[in-house]
Amino acid sequence: MAEKSGLYYPNKLARITLEAMEEIMGKNGLNAILNLAGLSEYIGNYPPDNLEKAFDFTDFTALMVALEDMYGPRGGRGLALRAGRAAFARRAARLWGAGWCGRPGL
Repeated sequence: MAEKSGLYYPNKLARITLEAMEEIMGKNGLNAILNLAGLSEYIGNYPPDNLEKAFDFTDFTALMVALEDMYGPRGGRGLALRAGRAAFARRAARLWGAGWCGRPGL
């Protein structure tokens, strides 16, 4: 496990990311990524849904590196893009209503 950076993302951002990854990859796929990243403490125990800055940059980086290690550069990038779109769509629906689609063609 890498040394912690001491710089933090809000818990809400980490939670949104993990929920979106679970939506795209499934619970078992996300659990495998969390284990590979050395973040098994988040299996079934996502960060709280608040703006407290407590999710270390190092942990977020480990999550993305594990995604690339497991699926390769192209596959990892594709999954990260799909998870990002899913996270945005979910949050946009909560903010602007379920019919909001962000851009034509989605």
